[in-house]
Amino acid sequence: MFKKLANGEYSLKITFWLFGVLGFFLLNIITNMTHNSILRMICDKGALCAKSVVLFALSHLIQIFLNGGRLLTMLGVHVLISTIFVVYAYILLRGLWKSSASYEGHAFWPICAKLVLVCWALIGLKSII
Repeated sequence: MFKKLANGEYSLKITFWLFGVLGFFLLNIITNMTHNSILRMICDKGALCAKSVVLFALSHLIQIFLNGGRLLTMLGVHVLISTIFVVYAYILLRGLWKSSASYEGHAFWPICAKLVLVCWALIGLKSII
C-alpha cells in the first residue's frame, strides 16, 4: 500500500483525500496528544512550561535519563510517533507529486493539492517540535 502510494499509483482524488486529509488528520491528532501529554508532565514537575518538548528534553537530558521514568517513556513514544509522521509525510508528498503529474484533468487541481500538502507538512512538523 505505501509502495503504491509513494509511486503515485493511486488517483489524485484518493491520494489527496484518503491519504492526505484523513491520514494527516489522524497522525496530527496522535502527535499532538503525545506532545501535550509530555508538556503536562513537565508542568506537573514544577518545571517552567516549555513550548517545545524537544528544547526541554535537550536542556534537561541528564535529569530525564537519571529519574525520568514515565517522562522518558513518553519522550520515546513521542519520538517514535514523530518519526512515523515524518516518514509518512515524505511518502505522501512523493506520491502526491507523482499522482499530480499523471492527472489528466484541469491543471488547477494538482497545483492546489501540492500547495495544500506542503502547508500541512509544515504545520505538522511544527506540531512535532
